[in-house]
Amino acid sequence: MFRNVVMAAVGAAALGCAGAAWAGPADDPANWRKVDPENLLQFMINKQEVLIELRPDMAPKHVEQVKKITRDTNYDKLPFHRVIDDFMAQGGEVYAIYQIYPRYPMLKAEFTWARNPSKQKVQWFGQTPGGDKLGYMEGFLVQGQPDETAAILDPPVARTWGLHCAGVTSMARTNDPDSADTQFFLMRHPRVGPEGLDQKYTVWGRALTGVETIQTIKVGPTETDGRFANANLADKLTKAMVVADIPEKKRPTVYVRRT
Repeated sequence: MFRNVVMAAVGAAALGCAGAAWAGPADDPANWRKVDPENLLQFMINKQEVLIELRPDMAPKHVEQVKKITRDTNYDKLPFHRVIDDFMAQGGEVYAIYQIYPRYPMLKAEFTWARNPSKQKVQWFGQTPGGDKLGYMEGFLVQGQPDETAAILDPPVARTWGLHCAGVTSMARTNDPDSADTQFFLMRHPRVGPEGLDQKYTVWGRALTGVETIQTIKVGPTETDGRFANANLADKLTKAMVVADIPEKKRPTVYVRRT
């Protein structure tokens, strides 16, 4: 089963959150890259598939934990217990459902990462009033220090972070920055910039397909800030799998346009 996917970059004014996906050639490695199935999640939501690319280069510990929870099957059948229409869908509360002990460890925040410009190239398209650059790194919209910053540092790295656009996957937490463990949220609409979520929550991936499915997850009551008092009324993450664990003949193969 093949899914040839390319994410189109949209204008900077829209903050390039995600573009449409369409078929493209798999035999053009100069312009297309194949997504590693070890870093690809398949979420089944409302009988629809959502394919999420993981970024261990951006948030290695969070990606490692998300994959472990997935492979433990502890995300399966969990409700999206808090869903706000123009914001996000939150799920992954494994303890309330499965009462698992010992608990998964809380993770140190990975809000930003040290990017080596010689190895992680960004296609820059703009700049913020504060001097940070905006651009695409392999389809992900990122913000951070200019490449020139790395040239005067040892090691030669520039601080970079992912932006919370529609389709981005990020980790929920308490007021403690280092308290994320199992709960995550899927962005339904962008929340970027100083008043948004950037550099406050850890981005660990983004949906390559199925953003429209994320946007159809049942919204919670406004009077409870999107929280469902009765989890049985919420939509569920029916099944989560690391694509590498799916039999090869049934495994989706995804190609993304290089940016």
